[in-house]
Amino acid sequence: MVGIVDITNLTGMIFGNPDYLYAIIPILLIGIYYLKKSTKKVLILSRMIVLFLIIIALAAPYTLSTHTITNPHPTITILNDQTSSMDIFDASVADTICETIQDRNPAAQIRAFSGDHSPIGDKIVQYARGDDHIILISDGNSNYGRDLVDAVSVVARTNTTVYAIKESPVRNDMSVEIIGSKNIIVGNKNTFGIVVRQAGRHAKYELVVKVDDGVVYQSTIDQNERVKVRKIPQTFNTLGSHVLCAEIIPAGDDYRSSNNIFYKSVYVVPKPDIQLVTDEESNLRDIVSGLYNASVSANLKELQGIKTVILDNRYINSLSSGDIEALRNFVSDGHGLVVVGGDNSYDRGGYLGSDFEKILPVKSYPSEYYGRNDVVLVLDISGSMRDSEIVSGTGVSFLNYEKALANKILDDKEFRDDYVGVVAFGGQAYVVSPLVYFGNDQTRASLKDTIRTIEPTGQLSTPLEDGLSMAEEMLANSAGAKDVIILSDGQKIDYESSLAIATQMKNKGIMMHFIHVVSSPTSVLTSYEKIANAVGASYHQTTYPGSIDIETGQPEAEPTPTPPPEEAGTYAVKIFTTNHFITRYLNLSASITGYNDVTPKLGAKRLVVTTEGKPVVCAWRYGLGRVVAFTTDNGNEWSSSLYTGNNSQLISSIVNWAIGDPRPEEGMIIEADDIFLGEACDVLISSDTIPNLIFGGSALDISRISENTYSASIDPDKEGVYHLSDYGIAVNYPLEYLDVGMNPDIEKIIQSHGGKVYNESEVGMLLSDVRRRSKRTVYEPVYHKLPFILAALALFLIEVILRRLREMWRSG
Repeated sequence: MVGIVDITNLTGMIFGNPDYLYAIIPILLIGIYYLKKSTKKVLILSRMIVLFLIIIALAAPYTLSTHTITNPHPTITILNDQTSSMDIFDASVADTICETIQDRNPAAQIRAFSGDHSPIGDKIVQYARGDDHIILISDGNSNYGRDLVDAVSVVARTNTTVYAIKESPVRNDMSVEIIGSKNIIVGNKNTFGIVVRQAGRHAKYELVVKVDDGVVYQSTIDQNERVKVRKIPQTFNTLGSHVLCAEIIPAGDDYRSSNNIFYKSVYVVPKPDIQLVTDEESNLRDIVSGLYNASVSANLKELQGIKTVILDNRYINSLSSGDIEALRNFVSDGHGLVVVGGDNSYDRGGYLGSDFEKILPVKSYPSEYYGRNDVVLVLDISGSMRDSEIVSGTGVSFLNYEKALANKILDDKEFRDDYVGVVAFGGQAYVVSPLVYFGNDQTRASLKDTIRTIEPTGQLSTPLEDGLSMAEEMLANSAGAKDVIILSDGQKIDYESSLAIATQMKNKGIMMHFIHVVSSPTSVLTSYEKIANAVGASYHQTTYPGSIDIETGQPEAEPTPTPPPEEAGTYAVKIFTTNHFITRYLNLSASITGYNDVTPKLGAKRLVVTTEGKPVVCAWRYGLGRVVAFTTDNGNEWSSSLYTGNNSQLISSIVNWAIGDPRPEEGMIIEADDIFLGEACDVLISSDTIPNLIFGGSALDISRISENTYSASIDPDKEGVYHLSDYGIAVNYPLEYLDVGMNPDIEKIIQSHGGKVYNESEVGMLLSDVRRRSKRTVYEPVYHKLPFILAALALFLIEVILRRLREMWRSG
């Protein structure tokens, strides 16, 4: 059930210091007491009212008044991106756009920037002056300084609106990149992602991947996607530095060849020392012993030199208080801990409430999982939603109420295990937010902030069919129950087109809920309600400041019960979070017959779950270290399929993540990332003695930053692989050439903060929107302290005068 909506900050009188009103309670209680005891009831009553009025005045009551500000000469700044990545576009188009804008608004200023960096975010913040308009002629690929989304969000708070003009590239350009770990363990299977990007719509090329000059992959590829990722597995069996090289050889148009080759340096280290605490043979023991230098014992031993500890099915009583304290210090100092489940651990091993549980990312009691829903909110942001007050005299527009209503819906606990996305429509539909897991507090808060900043497009039409179509597309690959909640005033709807899309969605099993935002309840059958009735969707009318009650696809869902230990079942497992080191590039196809029922803590990441949503792998950071809860067993009883074939990579990924840096802690340790040409490479060195490193034929300038820790910086002037001692650092083409073509996220970024993206031919429409947005409604507080103070004073004076007159009358 979606909860009651109560928008108290938008109704009638508002108080700046509402906590002061609590003072009325003790005064009321004392007054009632003396009213019962005293004969001077009128005096006491009047003094109570005087105090009430004073308290209300101190609470700073105010109402919101509105007035319209119109700027006949809007301030416009054109940011003309002339950096290297714009070479694939026709420069004359940008010049023509600038001339057209200046012809119609001579006060418009042009600010061009060029070079091998695109500091678009910095430029937006630099030239934003508040209450103005910035028109961006750029590919939107900001790669230096402030992020684009942060910059647009910051200037939006000063009422600066950012627009963008989307150009079509006249040339195709392609780039290649390798993504993967740098420090890896000898003999471990690693997966690297080869990412190929293109500016156009189709490319054909040959992809060649080499390891130390030996070809490990070669194929001819037809690519229709903007970005394509190919997974390349690789196992290194020799220590030291190695180099991966990915090269694309285009068969057609490719403007720039320098970004067709990419190097990645990896550093292969000996098998790290880990400690496995177990008292039985198992699949886990076999894998760990093969991949790492594992010491196996039935009890926790000395941890000096150990990178990670694996506890296999340990009952809480098998760990002494000294063991727990040692593990806490061990993890806090930057090491790893993996706790494997079984019939003697977690909920079956007495962990609940123990000091040991404080280290873990889970609590050992059953988790409540209500079944996954994928929910899309579809918001109407057409001009009619902005221009009309929902209730005359309140100053609250339909859009303000709709946004507050949407955020109240998202506050409901029903969405805690769901994936939620938001679509807005009004002239042109766009994705405000893709489907994101809503169990994360930070994600929920971020999405609600984004909804608050949505502004109408100014289009009076309401293309509901576009909003529904985009929601349908968002749910195309949905794995759970599918719900779409539509909020609109229902005006100017194309009934036939909208009904066709809604019917199509119904046939795909999507449950729809139509919320009709109205100024007052009506019994008139509208096109909006007709569509809802035709597809069997729920329909609700709501008006400010009313409430709404919605039944989603799982109205009375019950938590998935914990299977009794004696009940055998089969539970398929799946990846829950794909962008984590443990699960990235992991193909998982397995089932288990048992698990420990736990609940992830706040801040923990749920990575692998059963199809019922029960956690199987959860991870978090504890101090400087890393802890993984693996809540099925070692493969002997419940989870043998997780230890075979490609599934076994899950085990090595868990242990590798817990290990962190696998290099030995003694001797000199160098840390340095691969870089792009034009960037400085920061080098961190750990050494018991002052290091002496050579780069470019001369000694490296090294600074001491703490005990046994030193830093340095290098600035290579050409591409290639460089070495500090035996540690490799790859230098690739400039970052400016990595992202090619228009940024696919620019439309979402700009529209979610009130701007809009236009085509090259829509400059006139852009200027019309600028003029329209220069006329805006401003809400200002009007304080009402004085009437309450005057009323209190008048009542007090009247009471004093009347009392004095009565005394004079009595005295003759």
